[in-house]
Amino acid sequence: MDFLYFSLKQIYNPAMNTEHKKPYGLTRSQEQELSRTFGKHVSTPKAVVTLLFSLAACASPMLLGVRLWSKIPPIVETGLIGPGGQDDSLPRAVLVFGIPGLFCILDLICHGQLRLHQKTKKIPPTPIRILGRWCIPILSVFLSGIWILHAAGEKMTGSFAVPCFFALALLLLGAHFFDCPQDSAVAFHVKSFESSTERWNIVHRIAGVCWMLAGYLLLMFFFALGQLPWYSAVITVLLLLLHFPAGKYFLHQ
Repeated sequence: MDFLYFSLKQIYNPAMNTEHKKPYGLTRSQEQELSRTFGKHVSTPKAVVTLLFSLAACASPMLLGVRLWSKIPPIVETGLIGPGGQDDSLPRAVLVFGIPGLFCILDLICHGQLRLHQKTKKIPPTPIRILGRWCIPILSVFLSGIWILHAAGEKMTGSFAVPCFFALALLLLGAHFFDCPQDSAVAFHVKSFESSTERWNIVHRIAGVCWMLAGYLLLMFFFALGQLPWYSAVITVLLLLLHFPAGKYFLHQ
C-alpha cells in the first residue's frame, strides 16, 4: 500500500504533487483502488434507496413548519443586514419550504457526484467525500428545525433533539444493513443467515429498508404532531422485527 501513502501525501500537499509528479504519479489501477477506498461506492439498489430516504429526511422539517405555521410571522427576521442597511428578512414560505428544499437540492447534487465518480472510478472531491450521503439530511433536520422553532418563538430542547437523533440513527443503521458484508461487526450474525450468501443479502436488504422506513416515520410523526404517539413505538418495533419473517417468506418464493 505504498502508493496509498504517497497518493494521500499528494492530495494534501500540492507542492509535492507538482515536484514529484513523475516518481509518484498514479497508474490507472492505483487510482481505481483509491476510488474504491475513498469513493463511497455502493450498489445501484442501495444508491437509489438511500437517495429516496435522504431526500425525504431533508424535506421532513417542512412538516414542522406547517404545524407551527400560525406561530411564524409572515416575514421572518434573519439577523443579516442587507445592502440597504435593513434586516434581510425572509418570507415565511421560504423558511418553511425553501430552506429544506435547498437542502434537498444539495443532497441530490452530492448523490449525483458520488454516482458520477463511481461510474468513472475516480476519487470524489474532498467536500463531496465529507458530506457523503447522510451529512446533508442531518444538517437539514437540525438546522431547518432550529430555524423554524426560533421563528415560531420556541427553543430547541432535549425533547426535540433526542427523537431526531434516534430517528436519524435508525436511518443510518438501515443504510448500513443494506448490502451489509458478512464480516461486518454490526449485522445479524445468525447461523441460518450466514450459511447462505443469498439469504444474508435478502434479510439485510429487507432490514435496511425497514429500519430506514422506521426512522423516517419517526421523523414524520414527531415533526407533524410535536410528539411521538404510542402507536409510533408499535410501528417502529414491528418494522425493526419485520425482516425476519419477510426474509423467510421471500426465500421460499
